[in-house]
Amino acid sequence: MPDETPQTRASKKVGDLLVIWLTSSIRMYIAEVIEESPLILKAEESGPYSRLRDDDFVILERASIRIRGDDETSMALLRERVQRGSPLISGLKRLGVEDSKLHEILPVE
Repeated sequence: MPDETPQTRASKKVGDLLVIWLTSSIRMYIAEVIEESPLILKAEESGPYSRLRDDDFVILERASIRIRGDDETSMALLRERVQRGSPLISGLKRLGVEDSKLHEILPVE
């Protein structure tokens, strides 16, 4: 949206986490920026979701800001997604995934 302010736009620098919808799926994923221009993301370390290009995803700006917030903010987002029956999915090592597969990312209770 052209009228968005900087506070409502997620940072898209290498290493930043973003919450996205894949255009081929109805699930929401946590992905990491691996290149800024053109924007390329990965939602898993290797495999079909390890090099996502602009037409592969839609960035969910507000959720992306929340996932990178403090622990309370990010855990609240994860809890909300679980309560809605649609947890966020990722295969990123930095989120604790060890087997290179996609998993539901659940809040720590």
